[in-house]
Amino acid sequence: MYIGIWILIASVHLLILTYYRVFGFGVALTESLVANFIIALLGLSLWYPVFYLHNKQAGIIINIFQQIFMSVFASGIWFGITYIVLSITFSDFPDYLSYLIQSIPWRLATGLLYYFLIILFYSLLIYYQNFKEKLVSEAELKALVKESELNSLKSQINPHFLFNSLNSISSLTIISPEKARDMIIKLSEFLRYSLSKNDRHLTTLEQEMNNVNRYMDIEKVRFGNRLVIKNNINGNCLKGRLPWLILQPLVENAIKYGVYENVDESVVELNAMCNESLLRLSIKNNFDSELIINKGEGIGLQNIRQRLKIIYNNDNLIQISSENGIYEVILSFPQQN
Repeated sequence: MYIGIWILIASVHLLILTYYRVFGFGVALTESLVANFIIALLGLSLWYPVFYLHNKQAGIIINIFQQIFMSVFASGIWFGITYIVLSITFSDFPDYLSYLIQSIPWRLATGLLYYFLIILFYSLLIYYQNFKEKLVSEAELKALVKESELNSLKSQINPHFLFNSLNSISSLTIISPEKARDMIIKLSEFLRYSLSKNDRHLTTLEQEMNNVNRYMDIEKVRFGNRLVIKNNINGNCLKGRLPWLILQPLVENAIKYGVYENVDESVVELNAMCNESLLRLSIKNNFDSELIINKGEGIGLQNIRQRLKIIYNNDNLIQISSENGIYEVILSFPQQN
């Protein structure tokens, strides 16, 4: 389509020069081909700066000035190249060289108009593509929220955890009624937060960590000294925002594959780093690589990876490593207004 449009423009250019008999057909054909081929080639290359500037997400006024500047800059380059080529080609044709100089104003105006229209078309095309992607992402996110509620029940609040917690509470009612009471309260708060519906999708790290700490307190009652928890989260990071119920399955996996499969002391370590634009969390646990670990479905990790992709439109926000007996998951959460 792009080539066809420029063939049409070049034909109209040739027709005008021929109709007014400015010069012979050969001169008119040469000028039409040279001028329009160069402007078409430069116009095609403008896609990259337009796409780059659009991704910087500047304001509308700045964007308009950038487009005008690119139009003027491209028009100047086009005229300079065209003038040099035509001057060399018709160096023995004084009348044409005089005509070429006299036509500078309308050539510059024509080039400026062409490039402004090209840049405007590219901008509209980018906006249209982004709008379509946004509609698709929103539809996927709505479907994912419903699916994630079921997956959360399956991967985060599984019957195995509930049964063991209730058994521990049952034992504590005889040994230590006060601890049993505290454990029931924490289990109730944990379930209330996990089963609540969050339509905003995002919450604060402080709220997520409160829920994670309740879960860990419950598990620590069961495992005692076998479970060691290290929390290295700076208070400045607690206001950072992240998707709701995103940490729970990772902590559960750390305990499941670190403590369940290990007879020695197991350490679950949480670290956080943050600045104005990024919140980064690390969940680490040690494991015995010689033991056979029962592989699960990986629903928790799949759910997290897919949610991060749709919410932040980024595939590189989760990193997983396993070496020297240490399993680590690193999550990055862009901080936006």
